[in-house]
Amino acid sequence: MPRRRSRLPALAVGLLMLWLLTGCANGGNSPLVGLFSDTLVPSGDQAERAAEIPFASLSIDTGERSGLVVLGASSEPDTFWPMGHHGLVSLRHDGLQATAGLDEDLLDTRYRHGGQDALPPWQQQTPGSFDLTRTWQDTEGLMHSLRAEGQLSCGPAEQRELPLATLALEPCALTLDWQDGSTTQGTLWRDPDSFHLWAGEEQAWPEGPTIRWEVARQWW
Repeated sequence: MPRRRSRLPALAVGLLMLWLLTGCANGGNSPLVGLFSDTLVPSGDQAERAAEIPFASLSIDTGERSGLVVLGASSEPDTFWPMGHHGLVSLRHDGLQATAGLDEDLLDTRYRHGGQDALPPWQQQTPGSFDLTRTWQDTEGLMHSLRAEGQLSCGPAEQRELPLATLALEPCALTLDWQDGSTTQGTLWRDPDSFHLWAGEEQAWPEGPTIRWEVARQWW
């Protein structure tokens, strides 16, 4: 039986603490924390606001919250994006890794290939098959874990409009066949040379939230 846990899981608390401690280590609250501790920049103002902010920023939509967020902390290869009201999204290698503070939270994402931990498929010259395991917490506070067999296929680069630029990016179709028989799909947009992700849209787990993100001002 799944085990009932507190609404904010230990991993999420750790991510939030890392974000907060980053400000303390700099001699007080980070300017990023002060700017985005209460709310997101509304969707309609994102491009204009992103152009004004000299920090790395991301346009994000979790279904519950949407808007422009600013990088709160970075620990390569992870980046942490506070959404206000104790919300947080974490990316790893530019891809969706975890969330905190939502009704349902993604706790962890792990990519494997050949039975071993591996880099995510979009960082490979020619992406192919891979295994993915995700752990999440539902609205009742119960934890779940599910494995999927994944496939990523990238097409020729095409123009993609982002909040602050229009870039030639490869659209990569993501298909996940989960062990419970479900199938979810998504799209990732990667730079054809560096393999950095500039945008993505995917369902975090079967019947879970669809999370969309676009880079406004990059951090790499």
